[in-house]
Amino acid sequence: MKRVSIKIRWFTSLLLMAFIMSTVLAVPPPAQASSKDKVALAKGTVYATNMYIIRSGKPGPVVMIVGGVHGNEPAGYIAAGRMINTEIKKGTLIVLPRANNRAVEHKVRYYKGHGDLNRDFPTSKYGSADGTLAKAIWSMVKKYDVDYLMDMHEGYNYAKLQSSSSVGQSLIYYPTGYFRSTVSSIVYKLNSNISTNYREFSLLRYPARGSLSRAAGQYLGCKSFIFETCTKQTLSTRLYYQQKAAKTLLSKLNML
Repeated sequence: MKRVSIKIRWFTSLLLMAFIMSTVLAVPPPAQASSKDKVALAKGTVYATNMYIIRSGKPGPVVMIVGGVHGNEPAGYIAAGRMINTEIKKGTLIVLPRANNRAVEHKVRYYKGHGDLNRDFPTSKYGSADGTLAKAIWSMVKKYDVDYLMDMHEGYNYAKLQSSSSVGQSLIYYPTGYFRSTVSSIVYKLNSNISTNYREFSLLRYPARGSLSRAAGQYLGCKSFIFETCTKQTLSTRLYYQQKAAKTLLSKLNML
């Protein structure tokens, strides 16, 4: 009789423990609060610039938007600056609006004492970035394990010029897996509202070697692209295209 009683108590205790565990596991973990932090890159140097980290508090992709790599391309750094207040519903959005702050302040492609920032990133798998600023930016891309990267730029013409390095009004991506469908949809959405053919955006492959987008795509597996607007258009039009492209990307990732 005692053995039966012991077995019943043991079985009852087991059922109680199972009930407690199922109750605990059924309770979802507390949701993390959304937040926005400002981080200083290259702090304490003449290259110091601010980066903004917008967290939704929910799991999702990490997207980085960069502007101001070239200081004479205002649509890029102004549009990136406007993305700082974007509210996202999942994942993390990182915005570096004035990557080359000194060049932006002087409204030049690059400022004295530092060459073209968009040629300072690794050109081999085990290579490193050149210079204080590029190293600081590169370390952030790796630290936050960026999944998608958009680098905002401006070109001199609507179409690619054979006589110069200008790539025209375009989206230049590094091909990674299914990424072509994503960038194709961005270009399609932009071009659907452009009535003049020669003003349409072109979809090109392979950003220049040494560029942030090329290095991130080729060596970190990041889905990355450079987005170029044409300086022949009004600044308001260029800003519209830059922000439209960025928001289309975020929408495709269900972050908006």
